[in-house]
Amino acid sequence: MDPVWRTLTRDDAPALAELNAAADAVDQLDEAYGAEDFAEEFDSPAVDAQDGAYGAFIDGRLVAAGIVYARTAADPVHRMFFWGKVLPELRRRGLGTAVVEWALGAAARITERRFPGARCELHAGVHDTLTGGVALFKACGFTAKRYEFLMELDLAGRESGKTQVPDGFTLINYEDALAEEFRDTHNIAFVPDHPGSTIQTVESWPHVMGTGTASFQGELTFGLRDAESGTLAGYIFCRCYEANTAATGRRDLYINYIGTRREHRGRGIASTLINLAAEGAAARGFDSASLGVYGDNPSGALGVYQRAGFTVRHRMTIFMREASVG
Repeated sequence: MDPVWRTLTRDDAPALAELNAAADAVDQLDEAYGAEDFAEEFDSPAVDAQDGAYGAFIDGRLVAAGIVYARTAADPVHRMFFWGKVLPELRRRGLGTAVVEWALGAAARITERRFPGARCELHAGVHDTLTGGVALFKACGFTAKRYEFLMELDLAGRESGKTQVPDGFTLINYEDALAEEFRDTHNIAFVPDHPGSTIQTVESWPHVMGTGTASFQGELTFGLRDAESGTLAGYIFCRCYEANTAATGRRDLYINYIGTRREHRGRGIASTLINLAAEGAAARGFDSASLGVYGDNPSGALGVYQRAGFTVRHRMTIFMREASVG
């Protein structure tokens, strides 16, 4: 039976979760997301209501899907990110190619509407173990742009109270009343050192940072304030996906974002935040902590994470191709 393709909406969140779970059961990436997680994606301004998500159905079952994510600016290129899945038993039948071709067209259309005249690049991350996915993007004209390491820290035996806040700093927990301060610090500390990142707006903030999602871990999201200047020197934002816990049997604390203002780097801010989060997570029954970092991150983040005890679990190649209308 030929697939029926259509735009996906928030109502398709359960079908997306089912497709993702079927793919992850074969691919073994430990990247399970629940229906609520997918529903929240459609609430984000990054997912265009008209062209943001697309999928193929056979006998009422979602068998292939793609989502493209817009940025808040084209500076000077609109770098969009693509997520896609194909049901394992239906791979190598052209569904993956169709989803990627849709994504290229959708990215170009979204860019033209949001940033008229701007160039658009579509980026997609593929785990190196997925040889079929690597071959697919190469065949579709994408080139390897950079690498991302997905790292993990085992929390077994980690004790609380070992990490001390550095002299001259105070620890503050994130709360909505401090959102603007944290957002300003993120835009100053994180964005300049991460190519393709754009500032987070008031509208994008709760979705990108996760503060408006069920996965947000408020008790393990905090910052260090410079007591002398009152400046928020660094921060860490954490999430936990309960669907992944159910699928793997392990509770993982995902470090969504971590950043330090340049003038405060080299003073142990990031290491302190990581260790405090790890100790807090262990005390709350988490089994591990994980994060992703680009191999060419100019802030030296990879070394910071390695010194904190993180090891590389997966390597992902970030593929890129320019998308244009027509």
